[in-house]
Amino acid sequence: MLLVDAGGRVEFLNRAAEDLLGVERSAVAGRQIGDVLPAALVEQLWPQDGSPSGRKVEINGRKVAVQVNPLVGEEGAGGTMLVLQDISLCESLREAKEELEAIFNSSYDEIYVVDGEGYTRRVNKIGESYYGVEVEKIIGKHYSEMEEEGYFNPSVSRRVFEERRRVTMVQHTKTGKTLIVTGNPVFDDSGRITRIVVNSRDVSELINLKQRLEDTEQLVDNYRRLVMYLRQEKLENTEIIAASPQMKQVLDLVDRVAQVDSTILITGESGVGKGVVASRIHRLSKRHKGPFITINCGAIPENLLESELFGYEPGAFTGARREGKKGLIEMGDGGTVFLDEVADLPLNLQVKLLQVIQEKKLMRVGGSQQIAVNVRFIAATNRDVQKMVREGLFREDLYYRLNVVPVTIPPLRYRKEDIVPLIEHFVNKFNLKYDMNKHFSPEVLDVLVKYHWPGNVREVENLVERLMVTTDSNLIETVHIPDYIINSNGELPGRVYVLGICPLKQAVDEVERQLIMLASQRCKTTYEMASALQVNQSTIVRKIQKYRVHPTGSKQKKFMKNTK
Repeated sequence: MLLVDAGGRVEFLNRAAEDLLGVERSAVAGRQIGDVLPAALVEQLWPQDGSPSGRKVEINGRKVAVQVNPLVGEEGAGGTMLVLQDISLCESLREAKEELEAIFNSSYDEIYVVDGEGYTRRVNKIGESYYGVEVEKIIGKHYSEMEEEGYFNPSVSRRVFEERRRVTMVQHTKTGKTLIVTGNPVFDDSGRITRIVVNSRDVSELINLKQRLEDTEQLVDNYRRLVMYLRQEKLENTEIIAASPQMKQVLDLVDRVAQVDSTILITGESGVGKGVVASRIHRLSKRHKGPFITINCGAIPENLLESELFGYEPGAFTGARREGKKGLIEMGDGGTVFLDEVADLPLNLQVKLLQVIQEKKLMRVGGSQQIAVNVRFIAATNRDVQKMVREGLFREDLYYRLNVVPVTIPPLRYRKEDIVPLIEHFVNKFNLKYDMNKHFSPEVLDVLVKYHWPGNVREVENLVERLMVTTDSNLIETVHIPDYIINSNGELPGRVYVLGICPLKQAVDEVERQLIMLASQRCKTTYEMASALQVNQSTIVRKIQKYRVHPTGSKQKKFMKNTK
């Protein structure tokens, strides 16, 4: 407290005022108030009309509440009394309270506090959307009353009081929300519950998303089954062309092993027809009425592969369907499972696959019981599995389990006898499919037989379809063949390609004949042919007569003219 006379001189200040102002009474007594307090502050504090006034000001870094009370005596104004109160701590507490309130009400999760008797003490703003009423109408209500009136059900506070421990449960609210709630008890020193702090999170949207995810997974499963059915139907309807001794030998082997349940490992380059051979084995087996499940081990993401192959139990992982799911191997029960690209299986799944092959039982992801399966396994790969075994990339025991009956399909470049029958097969197929009547010229067939076909049968099919749908005329000739085939190197057409031993003169004559024939197809005159083959024109004329090359179409007259 501080007293100032009518002349503005300090008459008295108590000990608290000394501490607050940082002065001693003896040093300021009788001095002007403006010498004790800043002039601007004095001007701010002093009432103009002589009435009492209050202000919050800062003095020496402290927040101070100042009450100015004019003193009126018998003779009129007699001075002023200033009451100074240090409110720094109160202001700090107020600011802290406001900050906590802001944090409390900005939480995405509901914070619901009940006291030791079960009465609601605090609820943050998010609770209004859960219960459909303002927070003020909830404060003071007992949890049992809230439960009875249907604001939430069941009450987690009741469970916490009963069990005296943290409790987590699912709760439903009056507005149709589904909450995950956790009640945490607060104990005093005597072990009595003084507060229960409940955290609640709205999971309604998550549940909706989960349901939509399950619906989507079901749709994907349906599509997967349809794709598998169409793939199986396509494989079953695909004819195996075997004109070469090598392929006849392969078919003889697979037809014999189809009658037994031995595991088969089919090897061969990409596109040679491993899937078609696997389908033939199933179709000729005693299991032909059962399912034929094709699994491309390299096409399924690794993090999904285990659940796709072996299935999973309800709740096995986040996002799992509530009823669980059969795996592809289990879906093949009573039939055949074809493991395409089996070398792409991760090592940990190779162990599980080995157990299924050996024990004829599998365990779903998250399961505790084994499920018996009656399947025949056929595996296929285009990789060198023996090399992978040596490098530790493929389990040796699984390799021997799969390789009971090895079937190797030779690449197309080693069975040239199959090329023309394959081309004719695909020509007939696409003529029927696209309502066409096209065919390949003998010269085209001759060129294609010499091509090395790195994509094997699949490349033949693709090329035949491309030529048939992009060529206007019904006759497909060498001019229609892509440049990469015409201009290919090494063992490719357009170069010498030795298939076997024959007399040297015969080989030279054959190469010469083919060169003359090819040049006659691409050049308009014998002069152009001579330039292309880097010989005299007269030599070209003699070779044409020797090999009886007969150009067709518009070229014939020009050649006849140039050869006379």
